[in-house]
Amino acid sequence: MANTFLSPSRVQIAVVLLLVLLGQGCTEPAVRVESLEPDEAACLNWYQKLDTLLAEYQLIDPATTKVTGFPSLRADRFLASFRTQSLTDAAHAQWLQRMRQLDASLRLKESANLPTAAAKTVLAAAPLPGSLEQVLQQCGNRLVEEALLRPESKPILRQQVRALDTYRTWQRIVGAYWLTQYPAKLGLKNLHQKLVASFRRPVDELPVQGRVIRYVPASSGFLTAAEIAAMLRAAYQNPLGIPELSDPQLKSLFTHFAPIWEIDTRNDNDKIGAAMLNAKGEPHIDTRQPIVYQKYAYTRRQGRILLQLVYQIWLPEREKTSATDWYGGELDSVIWRVTLSPEGIPIAYDTIHACGCYYMVFPGQGYLNIPPTDGAESVLSPKRIDPIQPGQRLLLRLESRTHYLQQTAVIAASDKAPATLYQVQAYDELLSMPLPDGSRRSLFGPDGIIPSSSCFERFLLWPFGVPSPGAMRQWGVHAIALTGRRYFDDPFLFEHLIARE
Repeated sequence: MANTFLSPSRVQIAVVLLLVLLGQGCTEPAVRVESLEPDEAACLNWYQKLDTLLAEYQLIDPATTKVTGFPSLRADRFLASFRTQSLTDAAHAQWLQRMRQLDASLRLKESANLPTAAAKTVLAAAPLPGSLEQVLQQCGNRLVEEALLRPESKPILRQQVRALDTYRTWQRIVGAYWLTQYPAKLGLKNLHQKLVASFRRPVDELPVQGRVIRYVPASSGFLTAAEIAAMLRAAYQNPLGIPELSDPQLKSLFTHFAPIWEIDTRNDNDKIGAAMLNAKGEPHIDTRQPIVYQKYAYTRRQGRILLQLVYQIWLPEREKTSATDWYGGELDSVIWRVTLSPEGIPIAYDTIHACGCYYMVFPGQGYLNIPPTDGAESVLSPKRIDPIQPGQRLLLRLESRTHYLQQTAVIAASDKAPATLYQVQAYDELLSMPLPDGSRRSLFGPDGIIPSSSCFERFLLWPFGVPSPGAMRQWGVHAIALTGRRYFDDPFLFEHLIARE
């Protein structure tokens, strides 16, 4: 394998080192403690000490970015997308509050994953009385208000907010990416031809290796198109134009659009289950508890912000066919996402495995897939999905062993075929999970990847700069292209891939 790639020259290595040094830079803190009121200064010091402690235990969330100089703020790719947007004072204040809320929610999970003794020191050192959640809210609000009072903080903040980039440029340089991308594109073309073949056959004509098990949502309930449109219309009434929904409203939308999962099942490795940790903190999937994990997200298209509903299943393994199987390994996971227009109509559905692999997009009615113009690899779009009426659900058929999506079909929710009920759980619970001894930890490692899920594929695809290709990873670190740069949660993804007919 080593002979197939160019060996790095001294010039290449020097370029890599230069890029690293330039990327680090030197940044002055946005706020100096001595310039603050005593309460704000105490809060700032506490945040900095908490960051130091979390970093010591490698618990800082790897899927978001800290805002240098503003320790109570954190950004994901969506929130970072506002940094270049012209904002009113009210919108700017809401942007800060959203970054504060993201930071607070993650700090709660990160702190819960600390060893017991260390976790106690966090609250003992808090500058205000109350629970950790209360202190984070009060301190965070004070620091946000302090930043809003300083006009000079606005340009500094915009400069410091950054979107996460997990591609490793140095690997691409050393791995001769400018050469290896061409055979990779040919391999991708062959893979797309293989994956699209099953979509030319009806679901009931697909080959079956085991027995087909169907999983349907335990909670039922449908909304009318008018109800969904009214719900979203009211949700957009805020300075940033982000559709903000209550928990009951989100629950009703998740239930309405929940898919039916149908899997050709040879053994337990083809069964949906609950993600668990054993006494050693190692992940495994309990197939006695069929669970679909849910989260909501946002994307952008043509100046509007769109709501996304995300559904994820976990399976014990992508079973190997031999000892030299490049792609098999422990754990597998499939993610399905529904993107809604401001009127609540699906404009697109898309899917990946949790390694970021096998990306597919399915336009909704009135939309079509367009070739990407961002220089990244082509995208597979097997078909368009027609409107789904109340009382109907979208069925997703998965292949045995590989768990490739083979076909989609709209069926009546009252279909009497034998089925197993699945429960739902919040995806974010995977970021802080209980261990048998009462301690907690994330399902994912410090880099957002599950180490035990790594496979031989990583040696083959190393030159493309994606950390551990083929391994399962957490939301926010899903690189979905080997050539170019593309992320599943890129807020501008559908600007490049979806157009009106």
